[in-house]
Amino acid sequence: APKKKKGKGVDDLKQELELDDHKLSIEELEEKFDTNQLKGLTNARAAEYLARDGPNSLTPPKGTPEIIKFLKQMVGGFSLLLWAGAILCEIAYIVQYVQDNNTPRDNLYLGIVLAAVVFLTGCFAYFQEAKSTNIMASFNKMIPQLALVTREGEKHEIPATELVVGDLVEIKGGDRKS
Repeated sequence: APKKKKGKGVDDLKQELELDDHKLSIEELEEKFDTNQLKGLTNARAAEYLARDGPNSLTPPKGTPEIIKFLKQMVGGFSLLLWAGAILCEIAYIVQYVQDNNTPRDNLYLGIVLAAVVFLTGCFAYFQEAKSTNIMASFNKMIPQLALVTREGEKHEIPATELVVGDLVEIKGGDRKS
């Protein structure tokens, strides 16, 4: 039985976008995007498009909550073996203590030390990961993204987030485009 669709399904969103703009003539492109090859868009039209479509920027991906990152450090990889060792040491101590109250506390101390080592190592790894993530995020903000566009026959350098459909953008070698 076919499924009822509520809005756009995941498969609809994953489909490839089919563009044929590269096949159009200059005149057809000018008409489609309401622009002019020599003068570009008018400032009023660009403002209208910006208000309609929003800024030219990607929505950042949803981040992983900090508590999840922390827990992944606490139970990831080799840490699980150490946690298991700590728990087994505690269980061994309890079993020995139940049989004889004068049992040595070696297993108790070993279990506590193992748990402390895993916890401290996890904290250290979490803070290192957070620090490197913050450094990488700061790199993206260091270089302002500017674009050279032609609007109303004049060249302007504007933030790349203010680019709209129909803008004539001048691209030079070495430019970083978003």
